[in-house]
Amino acid sequence: MPVSDKHPGLLRVDFVSPKMERYFYYVMELGDALKPGWERKPSEYKPRDLASERVQLPGRKMPVRDCVRIGLALSETLDFLHQQGLTHRDIKPPNVIYVNGQPKLADLGLISDIRPPDQEGTAVGTPGYMPPSPETPGTPQADIYALGIMLYVLCTGRDAASFPEFSETITHYKDLDLFMALNAVIAKACQRDPTERYSTAGEMYQALRDLEKEPPS
Repeated sequence: MPVSDKHPGLLRVDFVSPKMERYFYYVMELGDALKPGWERKPSEYKPRDLASERVQLPGRKMPVRDCVRIGLALSETLDFLHQQGLTHRDIKPPNVIYVNGQPKLADLGLISDIRPPDQEGTAVGTPGYMPPSPETPGTPQADIYALGIMLYVLCTGRDAASFPEFSETITHYKDLDLFMALNAVIAKACQRDPTERYSTAGEMYQALRDLEKEPPS
């Protein structure tokens, strides 16, 4: 909670209840609604997240430039989170919620202190977004891997389990050169050997920033 309002890319936690018998709860800032008019029947409210966004797109593919912008926002947020000694542990499209049109990392319940690999005892995350065995999940390097997989899912329209394949119809992309440059960033973020990935989320952010500043010809 004390960290959540220190960066615009984190979904803010406004209240955490005292621990009660068997449970506690927390209240977060309200995400953008998937459909207007929910105020008349609050039980129908559903947040606008990346999963619901891609379902509405042809082939479930986001425009490449939108993927780069999302990658920039989330890699910067992830770098901030890691600098606080925390790791997210479950980055995937449903856990990125829009607030005032801006994507934010949500589902904060699995955020944990960064621990040495030999002390990370709980395998948490979502299959397909977790790094391949025998790598230990729940680390900053695992977060970078998950962000890379999520960008792959967004820009190809394929499931996480399909990585690293993409369709021959890739030649139909409007921004093919930019897609191939983004694909190179994704490939580095998702190397099987964690030492060959970006060393930090900030380094991944800079790689994406270079794409935005100097688009490939």
